[in-house]
Order: sequence, then C-alpha cells, then structure tokens
Amino acid sequence: MPQATITHSASNENDYKLTRAKILSEQQSGLQLDRTSQEPIETSTQELYEENRPPISTAKQSKSRSTITTATTTTRQYLGDVSNQYHSSGVKPVPQAQSQLQLSKKRKPFARDVQPLQNKANRVIPIVPDGINTTQKPQSANLLVPSRLPQKRQATESSTNLVEKLKIPEPQPHHASASSNTIASTSTYKKSRLIDYEWQDLDEEDYDDPLMASEYVNDIFTYFYELEQRMLPDPQYLYKQKNLKPKMRSILVDWLVEMHLKFKLLPESLFLAINIMDRFMSIEAVEIDKLQLLATGSLFIAAKYEEVFSPSVKNYAFFTDGSYSVEEILQAEKYILTVLNFDLNYPNPMNFLRRISKADDYDVQSRTLGKYLLEITIIDYKFIGMKPSLCCASAMYLSRLILGKIPVWNGNLIHYSGGYRINDMRECVELMFQYIISPIEHDEFFKKYAMRKFMRASTLCRKWAEKFQMEGRDLFDESLSTHRLTIEVDN
Repeated sequence: MPQATITHSASNENDYKLTRAKILSEQQSGLQLDRTSQEPIETSTQELYEENRPPISTAKQSKSRSTITTATTTTRQYLGDVSNQYHSSGVKPVPQAQSQLQLSKKRKPFARDVQPLQNKANRVIPIVPDGINTTQKPQSANLLVPSRLPQKRQATESSTNLVEKLKIPEPQPHHASASSNTIASTSTYKKSRLIDYEWQDLDEEDYDDPLMASEYVNDIFTYFYELEQRMLPDPQYLYKQKNLKPKMRSILVDWLVEMHLKFKLLPESLFLAINIMDRFMSIEAVEIDKLQLLATGSLFIAAKYEEVFSPSVKNYAFFTDGSYSVEEILQAEKYILTVLNFDLNYPNPMNFLRRISKADDYDVQSRTLGKYLLEITIIDYKFIGMKPSLCCASAMYLSRLILGKIPVWNGNLIHYSGGYRINDMRECVELMFQYIISPIEHDEFFKKYAMRKFMRASTLCRKWAEKFQMEGRDLFDESLSTHRLTIEVDN
C-alpha cells in the first residue's frame, strides 16, 4: 500500500502542473546551475578512480557511492531535464560564490570566464585631460587611461591645438580703416582674415566631419594646383596633327558625351576621359579611322578609374555599332596606358568646383549652371591648355552673374577658387560667353543640359546671353564685385 501511494503521488500531473511563466523562470535559474555541472562530473570520475583502489574503510566507500549518485543526478540537470528541479532528488543547489570559484579554477583556452551580467559593477573611469601628458605617471593612483578615449576626435584636437600654437600670426595692413577692424572684431559667426582680400575660414565648420578632411584640405589643394600644370595637354596639338582638325575633335567629343550619358557615368569620368584623349594625341599621331577607338578606350579607362561599377567592355563594343571588337578595345586600352606611362593622376575639375561651392553656400542652382559652363571647357577646343582651377572659377563667376547674385565675386570666392581675381578670368569668361551666344555646335551636349534634371541649363544660359548682349551690359562690372565679403563693407 505505501508503494502505491508513492507511485500515485509521483505520477499525479495535477500536483506538479505549473504555469508557463513559472517554467520559464525556473529554466533561467537552471541555466546558472548548468555552468557548474561540469565540476561534479569531474569529481565523479575522480571518485570512480578511488573505487578501483584497495578499500580503506567502509565509511569512505559509502561516501564515494553517495558522490556517484549525486553525479548521475546532476548529469540529468546538465541535460536540462525540468522534472529534476521539482523532485526531491537530494541534490543541494550550488551557491553562486562557489560556482564562480569553480569557474575561476577552470579556464577555457580561447575564451574568458563567463560571468553574469548583473554581477558587474559599474565603474566610473576618470579621463585624462588634454593638457596632461599620458606618458608621465598621474598624481592620483585611481586615474586610468582607457585604450580609446570617449571624447570625439581627441587626437585631432590635440594636433590642431599644436599647429595653432606654432602658427605665426599674419601681419595686418596699415591702410585698413577703423571701420573694417571693428566689423572684423565684432564678427561672431566665423573668423574673418584680411590679407589683400577678406575671407572666412569655412573649413572650421567641418571640424567634426572626418570625410571633409578639414585639417588636410589646404595641403590637398596646394598639391592639386601644382599637379594640374603637369597634367595639361599641349594646346597646339590639333595643329601639329596632320590628319586631325578641330571640327573632327568636336564631333568626337560630342559622341563621347552621348556615350557617357547613355551609360549614366559620373561627371568625373567624362573629364578624365577627354583629358586622357587630349594627352594621348599630344604625344602620338592618330589616324582618322582610329579616333573613335581612341575615344572609346579613353572612356573605358576613365570609368575603371572613377566609377564604383564600371560598364563591361562588351557594352562599349556594342555602342560602337560593331566598328570595333572587344579585343580591339582591350588592345587600345593597353596601348593608351603605355603611352601615358599609366599616369592618370589628373586633378579633376569637379574637385575644384566643389571647393568653390563652399564659398557659395553650396547653392544648387549656381552649381548646376557651373557644371554646364565647366563642361564647355572640355567640349570646345579653344579651352585646351587652360588650367581646370581657372575654368572652375570662371564657370562659378558666370553662373552667379546669370543668377543675379550680389556680389558676383567676393573675398571668400577669391580664396576658395585658388586666388583668382576678375582680371585673371577675363579670357576664359569671354570664351564661355561667346560659346553660349554662338550657334549650337554640339547637339548631344546641348540636349543633355536641356533636360529637366539639369534645370535646363543650356536653354537658360542661351536666353540670358542673348538678353545680356542686347542690353549692352559689361561682363566685368566692378560695382558688382569686391575683395571684401560684402559690397557694403567695401564702400
């Protein structure tokens, strides 16, 4: 009879029926017990080894048998049997301090000790100030230096402060009026500097943006200004080529613009492709039937250099209507690169245009018109040999004049264009204006910028040029420009 009652109590489901929440909570507590389950297993193997030895006393044998039974029961806990947690198996729960001690004795070779998250104490780590040298020992023993400081751009700030200490202040001219000095001193928006023109340090706004590289941008563009002179093609190469005329180049470039638009490439690819083509023809004589192959190979190289996803060479062969095969384009690519000595380090005009746009507050309209006017300088053969930075400054000047911005040219635009004054841009601006009012020579180029996404820049500029010429206005009106920030300061 007693055995029957025990069996009935063990198989009765109503006595051990639990809710889902209670089961989950008990399972979580069982996970902590699983971490300490390996230690009893090792002790069981050790006790099994003790059983094989000669018996010393009956008390020790009974003790070893009890440990074996506990090891087997804890093995069921390690396997995750929920029923063991609610039966009276005689296993005492392992304290948390003991489980951590066991984990410290056993360390895995490629892993750290796993500790519960709730046991971690939040420590406040003091940060070393900027002025304290981290190589010396701090005065306080509790002062710790983490491997990565939480302040934003800590190293950059320290290096910038060092450069500012070493920088020699620029001399102020004696002929500056008292009113201009008071305006410069009361300016709280940006620091304004006066050399022979007044400009503001707009790069300090991008101090927290690592993509703008505000610490190195002046050195980068100083290198670009030196590099653009070396990468210019020969301005007289069209007259040195026996079989080539300026009209042929115009047709070739217009077709290249069409292919560039068809493949939806970046503007940088078009500028680099035409520079590669002009530099190649400045060195090598090209036959008329190979001009299209030269243009295709140049754009193929430029797309590889500038694009993230470059079109396949089969697409270029297809666009030539079967005039050239894939193998011929690949051979042309090798030959062009060999002649140019693989030197594609061309300072792209788009970099200079983006630099000037900073002084123009990144206005979308003037920048779009500037792109159109800048592409004129690579389409028309009259601009061959002109510096890209000069063409960008002229394009920005003319675009601001078209939009009616006052002042058309100021100290900030002088500084961020590379130091170009209005007298330096006269020839380039006049050539741009003459191209706009002349009859349309490059149809594909005109259609491209007559699209809505380019704000119909080609038609807008043409209408403005015709009206401007009828009114007899001056392109270089001195009253619309100043070497200061605003015209009011100049008066």
